[in-house]
Amino acid sequence: MIVAVTGASGFVGSNLIRALLAQGHTVRALAHTLEPPPGDVVSPAALSYHRGDVLDPGSLKRAFEGAEVVFHLAARISITRHDEEAVLRTNVEGPRNIASACLSTGVRRLVHFSSVHAFHVPSEDQPMDESTPLVPDDRGAVPAYDRSKALGEREVMRAVDQGLDAVILNPSGILGPGDHGPSRIGRTVLDFARGRFPLLVPGVYNWVDVRDVVASAMAAAERGQRGEKYIVAGEIGSIRRIAELVAQAGGKRAPRFDAPLWLLGGVAPVMETVAHLRRSSPLMTPQALAILQSPCDFRSDKAIRELGHKPRALADTITDTVNWFRDHGRLA
Repeated sequence: MIVAVTGASGFVGSNLIRALLAQGHTVRALAHTLEPPPGDVVSPAALSYHRGDVLDPGSLKRAFEGAEVVFHLAARISITRHDEEAVLRTNVEGPRNIASACLSTGVRRLVHFSSVHAFHVPSEDQPMDESTPLVPDDRGAVPAYDRSKALGEREVMRAVDQGLDAVILNPSGILGPGDHGPSRIGRTVLDFARGRFPLLVPGVYNWVDVRDVVASAMAAAERGQRGEKYIVAGEIGSIRRIAELVAQAGGKRAPRFDAPLWLLGGVAPVMETVAHLRRSSPLMTPQALAILQSPCDFRSDKAIRELGHKPRALADTITDTVNWFRDHGRLA
């Protein structure tokens, strides 16, 4: 089967490509450049690279022609207020163009990667599932990334109403091996392993292994119900829990103390501004801090039932991630 993958050079995209090739599929990898995705993705005859941009409909149509399934992963992830327009363009116009290209080229199924950030977080710590409402399009009250993922879902659903066969995945925080970037959370795991944090950030989130997300995405391509969405989440764990698991896997000892929230509340805006001026990615922003203090009980019952989603233990994920970083020369 011929499949196309947008966001092919990213953390999830490169893991997905490896899994698709292992199952014997022919893969068209879309990225901004024609360079292969980083790391250990080899280039057999079944893998080809295509220069594509979600804001360039023509490049999408060329890449999708003859493809049976499209996995749309390309997105702009943001925890800062400084790139709102770029986030909205990529994450809203992008899905619109992807869906239109799928319709015009006769793609059998689109698997669209959204996020649990698209859901409206309740005021109290209560379970959230696919029936949870999407965040409102309120520029003053809702972070740009959250709004963009909800609006992107709505674009896909409009195309479903026009005849497109599409399903939506809503992953929680993704981590795991094969993180060549590394991603923001992968960088945090590395910093824990190297002992670079004197204090920990208090807070929790829902973490899911990239390998489990990939497996569920591939199942969604075959068994997902048209027009349905699936939360693919994992285990709730605190930042302290992650640091302790990293230490158990051979990293440095976890810091003993948590930074007080009042201190972080003052430091986070400064870190965000400095990173913006330096054109770098901030490790902590007010949005990131708010995420770690908000409810995160995302339920994957539907994905477990219909896709066979089987999230592994967070301890196994962290151990495999630390070992992967060590095996690839990121740790001494």
